[in-house]
Amino acid sequence: MSRTLIEGGYLIPMDKPYAVVADGIVAIDGNRITYAGPRGGLDARAFAAAITINAKGRAVLPGLINTHIHLIGAYLKGLTEDVSGQLSAGLWKRAVPIAFKHVHDEDWYAGCLTHAMEMLCTGTTTIVSQFLKEHLAAPAMRDLGIRAVMSQEIFEVDALKLNAAVMDRPMQPGKLEEGLELSRRLHADWHGRENGRITTRISPAGPGFTSQEGLIASAALADELGLGLNVHVAEVPGETEFVLQRYGKRPIQFLDELGLLSERTIGIHTVFLNDDDIARIARTGMHISHTSYHVAKRGYFPPMEKVYAAGCNVTWGSDWCSNDLWKFMNMGILHPRAHSGDLTMLDGWRALHMATMGGARSIGMDREIGSLEAGKKADIILVDLDTPWCRPVRTDNLPSNLVYNATGSDVTDVIVDGRIVVREKKVTIVDAPAVLKETQERAERIWARADAVFGG
Repeated sequence: MSRTLIEGGYLIPMDKPYAVVADGIVAIDGNRITYAGPRGGLDARAFAAAITINAKGRAVLPGLINTHIHLIGAYLKGLTEDVSGQLSAGLWKRAVPIAFKHVHDEDWYAGCLTHAMEMLCTGTTTIVSQFLKEHLAAPAMRDLGIRAVMSQEIFEVDALKLNAAVMDRPMQPGKLEEGLELSRRLHADWHGRENGRITTRISPAGPGFTSQEGLIASAALADELGLGLNVHVAEVPGETEFVLQRYGKRPIQFLDELGLLSERTIGIHTVFLNDDDIARIARTGMHISHTSYHVAKRGYFPPMEKVYAAGCNVTWGSDWCSNDLWKFMNMGILHPRAHSGDLTMLDGWRALHMATMGGARSIGMDREIGSLEAGKKADIILVDLDTPWCRPVRTDNLPSNLVYNATGSDVTDVIVDGRIVVREKKVTIVDAPAVLKETQERAERIWARADAVFGG
């Protein structure tokens, strides 16, 4: 791979609190950063870059990290947000039947590629993906050039029979063994592929969807393979009530006592929390994937003012449907402020840190990605500042300016593992218009098969 130089931009390296370099430069040799700092700290002529990117009028920062995504959610775009009924009605009435029943194997590649392109084009360079049939999603991540952490979801309950009122959740025979085997196969086939750009984790669906035996077996498999865990927990209405009824414990307590809460675990959503739950998360070091913009659309929100105060490591995840992490950072600040009146609990720089170094730490990659430092992988984004909503720019306040005012549409260039995958807002390594056209056509066929779900 060749050498690339990014020069003249506002550098936000995320290695030091609130640090911004007004006339910065980043040097990339192959897939690694060799220098990131003031222009005067590097002899650009001696570096002899093959590609030079003029970043004047743009912010240069590490790629964002999305710690929870279901890639198949492309086919749910705009379908679940305004469905009438009980809380999470869109999830049970539309999302689950469409994704679990009506998406065929041949639909996966285009849909997953489209959803991942949304993330890539809005500045996310690393995703943590989980769902059924991850072996069908992985080729799209390989071809798009995004950094991906893939995991097969170990789901034992019949999802088509679930809603917030269902307390009888019989586990389906054979589903645990099938999920564990598919997880092993995904690891064998994809872990470390593409020069380490694709890795894997283990993902029991959660205490509302996976048996106690399944949760224990998932943790044992993660131990055996040396992998981290993703687990939905305290996620949706009805889950806490079900777990209390079956096990006599709240979901967080239940996972804690099974040994699943630790620094290797990402707890997904974690909405329905009490003070004891938050204390357990803080004590064990479990990371939270906070899907702020997503859960707000469902009409509920976790007590983030308490979560932030407890010092939990919070990251940003999108789940599905909408994947622009700038929206999630914005909502993650504003909703708790409006609820509590506390303006100090989270600011723009810290929200950006959660999207970069916080996310990297949660997947054990903070020595490789998450900041612009010599020796780290070259996962870098450029954001246009020459817009009425970002100008004028005050250097020392730029991180907050970006978080409150920029959107994913302002991202102009994206580099992953040293490779330019988006240049001047155009995806460079796949035919984006063709992919979007195919996804639209497949979506229309899927929705026709699922016509009954749109009746209410």
